[in-house]
Amino acid sequence: MPLTIRQTIAQILTQGPWSALELAGELLITRREAEEHLSHLQRSLGKGLVVAPAKCRGCGYVFTKRSRLDAPGRCPACRGQRIDGPWFEVKP
Repeated sequence: MPLTIRQTIAQILTQGPWSALELAGELLITRREAEEHLSHLQRSLGKGLVVAPAKCRGCGYVFTKRSRLDAPGRCPACRGQRIDGPWFEVKP
């Protein structure tokens, strides 16, 4: 029996950290769909899904207090739009 999309994402995330954009490219889905699947995985896995916060490439600001799983649009410190992450990983 083939794996569901969420089972596939969970399996990929056990290999190391991935961003929603990287997952979307790997699975041929949109970034928004990947973020929705990650949100569901966060509810089902609880603390098993580790989220590394997004970071601004311009000034190095780290979005530590952000609870949403999607990427921020703009840095509050420098107003730059070059944001990396967040990155997701499943820990056993």
